[in-house]
Amino acid sequence: MVKLDKFDIEFNNSEHAYFAGQEISGRVVIELSEPKKVNEILLELKGRARTYWTKHSGKSRSHCSHSEPYFCEQFNTNYTAKFTVTTQSEKKKNSSERILPEGRHEVPFSYTLPKTLPSSFEGDYGYIRYTCRAICERPWDFDIVTKKAFTVIGIEDINEDPKAAQPASASDSNSSIKFCCRKNGNVITELSVERTGYTPGEVVRIKGKITNQSSRTLKNSSLRLRQHVSYKAKTFAGTEHVKNASKVVYSKTLGEVAPNQSLSLDHESISVPALPPRLSNCHIIDLRYTIDAQADGSNVVSVPLVIGTIPLLADLVMFKGRPKASNGHSNGLDSPPIQPLPQVTITDESGLTTVSNEHGNHGDELTAECEAVALSKKRVRMPSSILSELYPTLPSPYYKESHFGAVDISDEREQTHYGDTKFAPKYPFYTD
Repeated sequence: MVKLDKFDIEFNNSEHAYFAGQEISGRVVIELSEPKKVNEILLELKGRARTYWTKHSGKSRSHCSHSEPYFCEQFNTNYTAKFTVTTQSEKKKNSSERILPEGRHEVPFSYTLPKTLPSSFEGDYGYIRYTCRAICERPWDFDIVTKKAFTVIGIEDINEDPKAAQPASASDSNSSIKFCCRKNGNVITELSVERTGYTPGEVVRIKGKITNQSSRTLKNSSLRLRQHVSYKAKTFAGTEHVKNASKVVYSKTLGEVAPNQSLSLDHESISVPALPPRLSNCHIIDLRYTIDAQADGSNVVSVPLVIGTIPLLADLVMFKGRPKASNGHSNGLDSPPIQPLPQVTITDESGLTTVSNEHGNHGDELTAECEAVALSKKRVRMPSSILSELYPTLPSPYYKESHFGAVDISDEREQTHYGDTKFAPKYPFYTD
């Protein structure tokens, strides 16, 4: 197989993260140290959900899997047509072939994502994954393939969920029996949150209490944020199965509770990390979250938590440097911006922000040395055309990689020679 010096896909969005309905654009880059024969440069953009696991029953086992396609667009870029060369030989007169000259070649592409896509998700028994694949189709030789994954953020607006802004609470009382049916006393656990809807970066304020009415000390109490996933799949015979999995996102060990004493949870809080949101538009993967308070390792109470991608607008603190429409008025819900200049807001670790427009001008001039330091610590807020259209007053988000890290996205059924084999989805943050 012919080797290329470079064969890569570069997205115009440096975060490689796009909201559903947004245009994705970029370029296929090929670098050659010598001319190569290439018939076509093909491009494939694909999004789908897939579930898979093996079910064991005694000595037999069955494979469960399911797939839900969202889109699969294939393009012929026609880039090589302009490098057609006519040759003459004894067997074929005036035959033509396409030869890419040495140097760097950039093949631009763009595609508008469907508006109803679910967010990217990588789980233990399934995923929702979006990829871009480029193929160098060669004459009488194996094709050369490169692949790169990108993040899609589904529109999960918690403003549309009436329960998201409402408080939730739960309580339980556990009466243990010991020593010949003699009661050892009750353990009462109470837990509540001021609302159930959040986006990554927001802080969940918790209230509650563990009351120990027993005669023993409670030692193994904890507070946890837990993720619950349900995967749906089918066997080859068509039998449907569901596999449930859960993992602890955050855990904090609470102090001991002496007999006839109580432990207050009113000062506890959990900052929501970079987690995948609910998957309303996926029918084979269901995702939900709970906050659990566990007393003495057994008495557990839970309240639900909904993680979205659009925060509660009424509670969102607006940024002072919000871009204005060309008419000079702020971008309210009733007055969408009229061709505002694209801006990028950079927030450093100390909370200071600078705004640059499409010409690269900054509100405060920085020396080259200071700018280099700022770039190493920056968080870039990437404007989204679809968000500006749907939510004019919403500040541009910045992104963080998934709390669970990168996963292997190589597929043994696909022969890929270039590109990334590891991928971590990114999720939007609106607050610093």
